[in-house]
Amino acid sequence: MKKKIFIFSVITSVVVAVSGIAYYFHYQSELEEEAAEAAAKEAEMPKPHDYCLITYLESSDNGKTWHKTNVTTGKKPMFKAQCWKKYIQILDGFSASIDKNGQWCNKIDDNKIIAHPAMYFSDQPFESKDELAPKVDTPNEALQDNKAN
Repeated sequence: MKKKIFIFSVITSVVVAVSGIAYYFHYQSELEEEAAEAAAKEAEMPKPHDYCLITYLESSDNGKTWHKTNVTTGKKPMFKAQCWKKYIQILDGFSASIDKNGQWCNKIDDNKIIAHPAMYFSDQPFESKDELAPKVDTPNEALQDNKAN
């Protein structure tokens, strides 16, 4: 009797172990299939292929000197719709007024003045001029002279 119980328990434990191992490998194959399907869906999704550069001029001394500020660097691809969204957000907050020199400008939250928001698109990444040369503040009169020419 003890021998039959022992044999029955050994057979039962072998069946349980084999079933557990089979379930584990079956579950792993399902996970791999789901991962492959997810990768295929991601491959089907469109990838951004445009490069966008958004800039504006900024002054912290009430318009005496200006320096160019990049909102986006134009180095990583993005959809044009994303770029337009950022640009429109800038323009929504741009309650422009004319300063004493006749320039359109806007004050932002930290009392800096911004002017001349611009957006550029390209098929290639933009080269950063800041990496090539140091930032130089330009006097407001020089900007006026460039506009007149």
